[in-house]
Amino acid sequence: MSKENKKPRLSIIWQIFIGMLALTLMFIVLTWVFQLSFLNLIFKNVKENAVDRATELVLENLDHADFKEHIDILAEKQDVSIAIFKFTNDGEIIDIHSQEGSSITTMEGNEALLQSWFKSAYEAEGYEHITTEDSGKELVCVKLSSKQLAGDNEPMWYMLILNTTISPPSGTVMAVRAMHTVLSIIFIVFAVVVAYFLSKSISKPVEKMSKKAKNLSLYDYEVTFDEKGPKEICELGEALNSATAELKNLSVTQKELIANISHDLRTPLTMISGYSEVMRDFPDERSPENMQVIIDETARLNSLVNDLLTVSKLQSGTQVMDLKTISLTNAVSATVKRYEKLLEHKEYKIKLESDCEVFIVADETRLLQVVYNLINNAINYTGDDKTVTVKQTLDGDVVRISVIDTGEGISEENLPLIWDRYYKIDKVHKRAILGTGLGLSIVKNILLLHGSRFGVSSEVGKGSTFWFEFKAEKILKPESPQEKKEDKKE
Repeated sequence: MSKENKKPRLSIIWQIFIGMLALTLMFIVLTWVFQLSFLNLIFKNVKENAVDRATELVLENLDHADFKEHIDILAEKQDVSIAIFKFTNDGEIIDIHSQEGSSITTMEGNEALLQSWFKSAYEAEGYEHITTEDSGKELVCVKLSSKQLAGDNEPMWYMLILNTTISPPSGTVMAVRAMHTVLSIIFIVFAVVVAYFLSKSISKPVEKMSKKAKNLSLYDYEVTFDEKGPKEICELGEALNSATAELKNLSVTQKELIANISHDLRTPLTMISGYSEVMRDFPDERSPENMQVIIDETARLNSLVNDLLTVSKLQSGTQVMDLKTISLTNAVSATVKRYEKLLEHKEYKIKLESDCEVFIVADETRLLQVVYNLINNAINYTGDDKTVTVKQTLDGDVVRISVIDTGEGISEENLPLIWDRYYKIDKVHKRAILGTGLGLSIVKNILLLHGSRFGVSSEVGKGSTFWFEFKAEKILKPESPQEKKEDKKE
């Protein structure tokens, strides 16, 4: 996407800042809406609960010696007006107790209303009547209970009336709103400050990483990323440092690969060019030996190009495998015999050890490449005795092929690296006796496509053992002498 088509994006500082501010504003708006919509309802519920609690406490303390003083204190504490009317069974009022100046005192002369409440409560067997008056701003609660207190000759009826304001006073509402306004301003300021410092603390390491990542894109592999701060920032720094190390190694490997391939290409080309010029300038030098050198070097050059193409196909996943059941033992034996003929004039000894014939499922052409390259590698690095041993061993239904040389061996830290293309242990590239130097890379990728286990064990000064394993599909063990005799008798 071109720069002109890119949409402008906010920095992480502004994203966090706007997010925190939006969250704070949403909280403030919700609290304002809640206050305007539910303040009256909450106030009413609180008052109703206070009246209910006061009713229970009054009824529990009717027979208390100082219940009148107790009720006065309770009324003041719960912010309600309380009156107790004592009735006979006929509904006649014989005693009244209420606070001075309370709104209930105005009911004392309204005996008709009081008696109608008494009658309704009596018929409802202790009916609790809650009603609102004065446009819903006052709550009146009536509770009827039959008790015999000290001084009563017989059980009497006590009617408890409580009333309170269920709408918050305008002064209280104004105070709450003023306090909420101040708190809203404080919250906004606090959110701005917190958002600023929080976004700075998060964005600062990210900005540093971004600058260093730009340097990394310019092939500066010496940059290091900080692993400080929140967990995610630390993990990001660790991942980027790991990626930087991998890119650095890849760059070094790439340079070495180009240098090594150039070396292996230049050597045969130089020889082909040199021998061709000699044969052109000196007709007497047009001998079969010189022609053979040109042919051999051309073959080596062709082999290198083919191996490079093979490695490329294997690593890109475009190589198609032709899997079928084959004799692993015969494939290994045939490869060993070809090598014996090829190197008989150089006095190399290749020993094959196997005690049965094993069949596996594999791509025969690719498997022969594996065996060929492992033997070829062993020949290039074996010791002065020029001996290579190829072993076939069985462990249950798993067959292992081991190729053993007697060379200088490989140190433990270098073992994981030898499967890379053109990896050099001694960092001095030398021309292989046979092959192109890409053999182990080809082996690795072919065995990975087969899903086979493989590896190497080595000890410095005692040689190396390269191995790979397959699941055996069929095992044919040779007949013993006794079995052969029995077959002849039959």
